[in-house]
Amino acid sequence: MAIRRVFIVGDSLFAESLASLLGKSRGIEVVGSAPTPQAAIPQLAAACPDAAIVAAAGETSAALGQMLAAFPDLPIIRADLAEDRVQVVTSHEVGTRASQLLDVIQALPGRASP
Repeated sequence: MAIRRVFIVGDSLFAESLASLLGKSRGIEVVGSAPTPQAAIPQLAAACPDAAIVAAAGETSAALGQMLAAFPDLPIIRADLAEDRVQVVTSHEVGTRASQLLDVIQALPGRASP
């Protein structure tokens, strides 16, 4: 099983719990976190994650668009606990339930290091 590097975006209890849970999962390494997408952008280049998970309620598409503009090959996973929904935002979209987040992360293609 390939180790997937993820970066967590959010400043909620959900984001903290998600980082803790994923950090204990086999095959996943949490390589950083930031409270907002804007704060994440400068950190993402150095962290070189396979995906960024946005666990911040109310984040706008514009904020996610800024992340995609800065890192067009980075899959962004929007995790919404309130709606039990996970959405992968990239050149394609994969909709699934929040309980399947680990499966979604493992299915992502790896990214080349800079």
